[in-house]
Amino acid sequence: MIIRCFALLLIIYSCSFAEWNVADWRISFKSVVDKFAKSQTVAQKLETAPIAYYGKLIQREYLNRDYFEMRSSEFEKNYPEVYQTFMGWSEYKQNQQKERLMQAPATFQQMFEERYSSMAVRGFFLVHDEIRVDKVYDKETKTWVTPKSGEEKKELFSFAYVGPDISKDSSWKFSQRMMSLLPETEDLVKPTKRIFFLDGFSEECYSLMDAPLLEQLQYYPHRMKYDIDPNAVNFQKSEPVVATMPRPDHAPVARSVGSFGFNAYADFGRPFLVGDFPDFDPLFYLGFGFNVYFGDWFGGIGLSIRNLDAKCDSCGTGDFGAHVEFGYRWLKKDYIESGVWGNLGFSAIEVPPQKGIEDSEYQHERYFRYGFGVYAEALFPKLVVKPVESLERREIKNRFGARLKLGLQNMNVSEIGHAKGFSPFVSLGFTWHLISLGK
Repeated sequence: MIIRCFALLLIIYSCSFAEWNVADWRISFKSVVDKFAKSQTVAQKLETAPIAYYGKLIQREYLNRDYFEMRSSEFEKNYPEVYQTFMGWSEYKQNQQKERLMQAPATFQQMFEERYSSMAVRGFFLVHDEIRVDKVYDKETKTWVTPKSGEEKKELFSFAYVGPDISKDSSWKFSQRMMSLLPETEDLVKPTKRIFFLDGFSEECYSLMDAPLLEQLQYYPHRMKYDIDPNAVNFQKSEPVVATMPRPDHAPVARSVGSFGFNAYADFGRPFLVGDFPDFDPLFYLGFGFNVYFGDWFGGIGLSIRNLDAKCDSCGTGDFGAHVEFGYRWLKKDYIESGVWGNLGFSAIEVPPQKGIEDSEYQHERYFRYGFGVYAEALFPKLVVKPVESLERREIKNRFGARLKLGLQNMNVSEIGHAKGFSPFVSLGFTWHLISLGK
């Protein structure tokens, strides 16, 4: 009972460090020191650590969350409190990561997918250490004392997430989370003595009597992270990670929308006229076209038609335009996408017969057309961060939805007609997306 209560104490303390987790597995002590500027010495760590042990590691065991989910484990029976705490912690962290991933910009989503799929070992791990204790650090006297009877062996538990991660405070950040491993062969030739903390360990320590030595020995936390600039990383060339432990079974990996997509749309709505239009009243707007997406940028072609009521007896007219469209998608969530667009092209308008002139006919005038606006789409089914069955191939999926579009285009009929200004419009329509789910 005492051992289990102590184990729970270690877990509670360990969870406070659970954000400092890891991505690369084979990592030397030297590289840890070089990479992390805030690394501590053992003497500095002893000032803040609640407890420390001097001795050797008897056994270290890494248990993946998938191991618990797929197999009945003796660990669950022997350490039920540890098991329940670990499963609750990992479930919470996993759900938090999924929510952040769905909200994160596309660059972060793509980097997460590339790095996660390239790693041979990844996920949530429970680390179980068994230590043979020679000395225990007494913080009050700042001395090393002999362990009490029955405390010559300690079992320490810590939790770790290995892989890429996304965090959000005032802005989005992308990081790699790693775990430093003890050398595999350190006990084969001779017992290696170290100082063990609840959240890390020291370099080899051959004597506790040499005080200056503790000022030089390096402390290595179990869990570490380093931030990555998405703009400075070619995540297409991330290397697979070599593991020093059994490779866990692969679970489906969360994927977001890939780098390529196709969109076709049709919009119906109401135009307005702002400017000098004494002979026209707006009636109806129709727009349709298609775009090709490259990441969040898109471009394509489209057509727009405005039906106008000419102020004459039993006559109407139309404005017909063709344009090249371009834009940027700035919002992409589970079911909602939104962006901005602009277009350049040409249009031709019908000028109705002139009043009071016999046998007057419709005339046509062409002019340069430009416009800009915003759109929002409600899309189904959900594909953003949707698991795919294969890690090796791309999948093409369909999404359908409703589309709200707001915009403004110029109108200029000055040679044979009297109409010059702008035509704002609002429209509702349908949209179809053909989307690649990337690796």
